[in-house]
Order: sequence, then structure tokens, then C-alpha cells
Amino acid sequence: MTTVKPVNPRASVAATLVDDMSFDGPVPAGAFEFFNASGFGPDAGILFGCPCGCGEMKSVSFKSERRPTWQWDGNREKPTLTPSINILQLDEGGRQIGEHWHGWLTNGEFRSC
Repeated sequence: MTTVKPVNPRASVAATLVDDMSFDGPVPAGAFEFFNASGFGPDAGILFGCPCGCGEMKSVSFKSERRPTWQWDGNREKPTLTPSINILQLDEGGRQIGEHWHGWLTNGEFRSC
């Protein structure tokens, strides 16, 4: 969820594995790294730069007590996740007003629906 306006809500971009998601400024679209979570161990999910190009960092979890969770195919270089990733657009009051970006991470590419 985000209140930041999307740059290109229908963008498709290559997923690029990076060593460290610490960026000075906007996060590059498609950059991603795996994260560890206490109690869930390594590869608990991924942090990624929003595929629309807005520069925000997003995340999805593979192992979590909270929903939703995603299934990962185990490929670290060109991951595939299911189900789709739907980043919701919110207004300043926190109300959902649409989709920011909605798509799939398939064979190492964030693909817009």
C-alpha cells in the first residue's frame, strides 16, 4: 500500500538481485534482495523496488504468520512468485482509491497485469 503516485502503473521491468537494498534516494525499479526474519530464517521473503518506478521499497513474505504470503519457486537469480503482487493506491487519509501496480514476478521479470 502506498500514497505515492505511480510513475508507470503498467510497467514491466527485469528483476535484478542486489547485495544490499540500502540506497541513497529512490530504490531502482526491479532491484530486489532476500530477507531473513526472526523465527522464519533465511529467504523469508524479498524486498524490492516498486516496478512502476516510483522509487519506493516494497516487500512480500514467503514465510509468515500474517497473510498474505507468496509461494517462491526457489530460483534466486530469476524468481517466480505466486500469486500476483497487488500494490494498492491510497489517498492521504489511508483509503484505498485504486491500484498502484499489479502484476507478477515471473522468471525474473516483474510483469504488469
